[in-house]
Amino acid sequence: MAPFFFFDFTLDKSAMPPVEDIPEQVFIKPAQRAEQTNLCPYPIPKIDEIVKDIDSCTYQVDKHKFVSDLFECGAIAISNQVDLSQRDEREERYLRIIRGYKPDLQKKLAEIFAKIYALLSSVVYDNGKFNDNLGEIFMRCKLGNKTAGQFFTPYHISEFMAGVAIDETIIREKIDKNEIITISDPCCGGGGMLIAALDVLQNFGVNYAHNCFIEANDVDLRCVHMTYLQLALAGVPAIVRHQDSLTRDCWSVWYTPAYLFQYLRFRKFDNPYDNPKFQEQRRNAHEKIRQR
Repeated sequence: MAPFFFFDFTLDKSAMPPVEDIPEQVFIKPAQRAEQTNLCPYPIPKIDEIVKDIDSCTYQVDKHKFVSDLFECGAIAISNQVDLSQRDEREERYLRIIRGYKPDLQKKLAEIFAKIYALLSSVVYDNGKFNDNLGEIFMRCKLGNKTAGQFFTPYHISEFMAGVAIDETIIREKIDKNEIITISDPCCGGGGMLIAALDVLQNFGVNYAHNCFIEANDVDLRCVHMTYLQLALAGVPAIVRHQDSLTRDCWSVWYTPAYLFQYLRFRKFDNPYDNPKFQEQRRNAHEKIRQR
């Protein structure tokens, strides 16, 4: 058996489904998949068992906090492997979180995240499939916020909306020219709509790891971590910002490994005005001017 890597960011075009003529109707007929040869080398975890593991831990701690810490620690663990400029600060944050749990719960956090990691990264294999896995886990744990109107859209609805919004003709023109398809979601939630867009693009035969860039923003930091995990482990070049899309105030920026590995190709999409350090320097400069 050939060696495998969890971070398999280069998708083999030979394993992509063949291109078909799609009828002009609202519902998009999925392309026929090629013979499955690049199979996931490990058992793909089920959402049911992940939710069950979470439920088994949260009799000791608050479920909302446990799940939020699970997503944040996972996002930090991935970011720190590639984003060295923010590594020290995020490592300190990781240690503060993990030290708040007893050793048995620290172990359970790692075990549950290992299953989430395996589930999310399985999409790069022929027998993996796209889904808003973290959004479903979040809702299955009954963590939706009625007051804030925070509910994650069912994946089949997201897939339908992505299929209606994405024009296949434009996509094919860009791919023929080896241009980059850009997708932006200023209120990304858990990233379900973005995952659905990738699903549609892959059905069109697009190698999204090379020909797609995603920018995602959200004011909720937990949603930022969820979106970052889903995009990073799917091998998507993306920048995910903890940002108010209306005021442009930005508090943190998360670069996926696929973005940093192909930095020269995608660096033009990193807007310095949306960098929290730049914004802080600008505020300090304005304050000095006012004090004169």
